[in-house]
Amino acid sequence: MKLWSSCDKQTYDHVRTGRVCQGATRLALLIVGLLGPFVLQVQAHQDVQDKALADQLFMVSIADGQGAVISDVSVNLMGDGKLLAQMKTGADGRASVRVPRGILTVSIHQTGYLPVEQDVDTRSTSEVEVKLAPAPQAHETVNVQASNEDITEQSSSPGASIKPEEVNESPLRPLTLTDTLPLVPGVVRAPNGQTQIEGAGEMHSALVVDSVDTVDPATGRFGLSVPIDVVDSLHVLTSPYLTQYGRFTAGVVTAETKPGGNKWHYDLNDPLPEFRIRSGHLRGLKSATPRLSFGGPIVQDRAFFSEGLEFVDNKIPIRTLPFPFNETKTTSTNSFTQADFTLTPRQTLTTSFHAAPQNIRYANLDFFNPQEVTPNGDARSYTGIVTHRLAIGEGLLQSSISLSDLSTTISPQGTLGMTVLPTGNSGNYFAEQERHSRRFEWNELWSLKPINSLGIQKIQFGSSLASADDEGQQHAKTITMFDNQRLKIRTIDFTSGSQFDRSDRQPAIFVQDHWAFTSHLAVDAGIRVEAQTITATTRFAPRTGFVWNPSIGGRTTVSGGIGTFYDSVPLNVYAFSHYPEQIITTFQPDGSVVGSPQHYLNLTAEAANSEFPFVDRDHRIGNFAPYTVAWNLQAQHRFSEHLTMRAKYLESHGSGLITISPEVVQGQNAFVLAGNGSSQYRQFELTTQISLQPGNNIYASYVRSLSKGSLNESDTYLGDFSSPFIRSNLYTNRPGDLPNRFLTWGSVSLPWKMKVFPMIELRSGFPYQSFDVYQNYIQNAQAESARFPTYFSADARVAKDVKLNSKYTLRPSISITNITNHFNALEVHSNTADPQYGEFFGNYDRHMRFDLDLVF
Repeated sequence: MKLWSSCDKQTYDHVRTGRVCQGATRLALLIVGLLGPFVLQVQAHQDVQDKALADQLFMVSIADGQGAVISDVSVNLMGDGKLLAQMKTGADGRASVRVPRGILTVSIHQTGYLPVEQDVDTRSTSEVEVKLAPAPQAHETVNVQASNEDITEQSSSPGASIKPEEVNESPLRPLTLTDTLPLVPGVVRAPNGQTQIEGAGEMHSALVVDSVDTVDPATGRFGLSVPIDVVDSLHVLTSPYLTQYGRFTAGVVTAETKPGGNKWHYDLNDPLPEFRIRSGHLRGLKSATPRLSFGGPIVQDRAFFSEGLEFVDNKIPIRTLPFPFNETKTTSTNSFTQADFTLTPRQTLTTSFHAAPQNIRYANLDFFNPQEVTPNGDARSYTGIVTHRLAIGEGLLQSSISLSDLSTTISPQGTLGMTVLPTGNSGNYFAEQERHSRRFEWNELWSLKPINSLGIQKIQFGSSLASADDEGQQHAKTITMFDNQRLKIRTIDFTSGSQFDRSDRQPAIFVQDHWAFTSHLAVDAGIRVEAQTITATTRFAPRTGFVWNPSIGGRTTVSGGIGTFYDSVPLNVYAFSHYPEQIITTFQPDGSVVGSPQHYLNLTAEAANSEFPFVDRDHRIGNFAPYTVAWNLQAQHRFSEHLTMRAKYLESHGSGLITISPEVVQGQNAFVLAGNGSSQYRQFELTTQISLQPGNNIYASYVRSLSKGSLNESDTYLGDFSSPFIRSNLYTNRPGDLPNRFLTWGSVSLPWKMKVFPMIELRSGFPYQSFDVYQNYIQNAQAESARFPTYFSADARVAKDVKLNSKYTLRPSISITNITNHFNALEVHSNTADPQYGEFFGNYDRHMRFDLDLVF
C-alpha cells in the first residue's frame, strides 16, 4: 500500500426504535376534509377585428415541458400581418378571445423560453395547446403533478418538484433554496445540520443553480444557497439517468431562477422582527429576517432585471442550556441579482451574481459543548454566471460560464485548550482554520433537432470543464480528556501543520438520447465520461432508463432505470497531509504514562485494485473514485384531475467511499485516508397529491427506507467544524437513516380570503452512536440499534390577505409549531461513562409566531 505523508516531498502535498402510529391516517383525512370546492378561473379578453365575418371563441392553453401551466404569458394573435388581439394567460394557464374564422398566427415571446410562432386555422379548431421550451433547460422529471404530456416529453429519471410559491407559505417559512428540501420524500435534515439525500450527506449530492454546479469544491457542502424568493422552479432528482448530471452519487438538486418579466413586481416578506419574551418580559430581539424581491423590464420585451435580497439576524435557542448562554447567533446578507436579455427572437443572454457573506457565532452549540467550547464561522461566498442560449434551426445550444470565490475562517472563543469529559466539555474549541477556494466552470449543452425515424429521438451532446483550487492552513491546540471522576486519562497534542495549496481539473463529455419508439414507450440511454486530475482517474458512467404509458389516456406511467454515478472528491481530502498531526498520550489512574506518547502520521493511501470495469486509474496515492450503482422502478397514476398517486422503489450500492481511520503502517501509527468505504440504501415511497382547488394542494408521503454505511467518512474530520476524534471505522446505520417517515403539507382555502397551511410529520427517531470514556465507538448489537424516540410534530400557519388598494396587499399570518407539544428529544447522554447514559432530554415546546408580508 502506497501512503502519502506530509513528510513525503516527492508526492502530492440504548433505546427503543420509533414506530409510526396508526393515528397518522386520521390526521391526514382530517386535513383532506377541510378542502373546499373546486374553483376554476378563466381570464378572457375580447377583441373583434372584423364585423363582417362571423367570429368564434378561441382559447390558448400554455404549459412548460413538464405540463405545468404558465400564467401571465402575453399572447398576440396576428392575421394578414395585423394584430388582431392581445391577451394574457390566467392562473390556469389559459386565455380566450373572440376572433374571426380563418388562418391566425399565435405569437408568444416569454422571457426564459424560446419564442413561438404557430399558425392555426380557427375554422377547424377552437383551442390550441402550446408548450414553451425553456431554452434549453432540460429538467425532465416525472413528478406528482397531473400531466397529459406526450411520451416524447417524459423522462425515466425519478424526481420530485417543489413549487417555491407553495413552500414559501408553509409553516417552514424557508429563507433559502436548501431550507425547502426536507419537504421532499427521502430528503431529511440530519442532527449534524446536513441535508441528507438517499441517506447520504451533502458531499455525495450536487446542487445545480441555473445549470451550474454551486457546491464548495473544498468540502462538497452546499453552503448558503440562493434566496427562495428568486427560485422559479426546483427539482430533486434521485439518481437521475440523464448523463448531463455528474459529480454525485446520491441526488441532484436543480433550480432555475426567476427572470424579471414585462411588469414590475415587488414583494416584502417578514419586515417585522421577532422579540424574545421570557416570563412575560421583553428580553431583546430574537430574530429579524426581512426579505425583499423585485423585478421588471429595463426595456420592454428585450431586457429584464430581478433582485432577491434577504438580511438575517437570528438567535437560535438551544433548549438544553440556560439563558442567556444558549443561543447560536447567525448574521448574513444573501443577495441574488439577475439580468435577462433577448438579443434576437432566437437568442437570449442571462447574467447573475450571488453574494452571500455569513457569520455564525457559537456554531454546533449543544448541552455537551457550551458557548465557550464552540467555534465561530465566518464565510464569504460570491458566484457570477453568464448563460447564452441560441436556437439553431429546431435545435438548442446553451453555453454557460461561472466563477465562484469562497473563503472561510474558523476560530475558537479563546486561547485555551479543549477539555473533554463524558458528561460535557469545557475550555475552547481545539482548531482554527483559514482557507480560500475558487472554482471556474464552462458548460456546453447542444440539443439537436428531433429525429423522426423509427419514432422520435431527442439527442443531446454536452461538455463540462471545471477548474478548482483550495489553499489555507489549520492550527490545533491540546485536548485533555478526563473520566467521570475527573482523573486525566489522555492528552492529544498537535504538531504545527503546514500551509496547503491544492488544485484540480474536471473535464467531462456526455451524450444522451431520449428515444420515443411509440406514443406509449420511450427509452433514455447515454454515457458520461469524466475525469478528475487530482485523483488520476477517468470514470465512465453508462445509464439507461425507460418510461411507459400503458393506458391510452396517459393516466398511468411506469418508469425505471439503472446507472453508475461518481462523486467529485473534495479538495480538502488532499490537504489532509498538511493538517497538524496528533500525538496521543494515555495515563494511568495514578498519573503515570502508559507506554510512551504515540505520534500518528497523516497518510493517504492508494486505492486498492478493483474489478469495477468503468474506472481507469493511475497507480498512485489518492487515486480515489467513489461510486454508486443505483436502480429504481416507479408507477404513477392520475385517478382524476384532483388525485394523483405514485409508488417508487429505489436501491443503490456505494463503493470506494473515502474514510479516515487509525492504522499501524510498517510499525508506525497513522491516520489513513483510504477509499475503502461502502454504503447501501433502499427506499420504498408512496406519494399522493390532492388538488381540489386551483392553487390549493395537499401532498402526503410515506417513506420506508434503510441507509447503512461507513461512519468514518472523511468529512467527519476534514469539514469546517470538525471533530477532533478519529475512531476505528464502523459500518452501521448512517446519520440520516429513518426507517419510517410520514409527511403531509399543503394549503387549504378558508372563507374571508383566509388560508391555512398545515404540516404534519411523524417519523422514526434518528440513530445515534454510543462512546466509551476515550470517545471510541461502542460496537455491539444494542449500540447499533440505538435511536432517538419517535418524532411527531403538527404545525400550521394561517394567513389572510387584506387588500389595501388596487396595488398593495397586506398578508398577516400566525404560525404555530408543535401544536400538540409532543416531546421530541433534542439530545441524549451517549457516553457509557456518563452516569445518565441513555437518557434523552431537551425539547422545543409549542411556539407561536406572527408574520407580516407586503405584496405590491
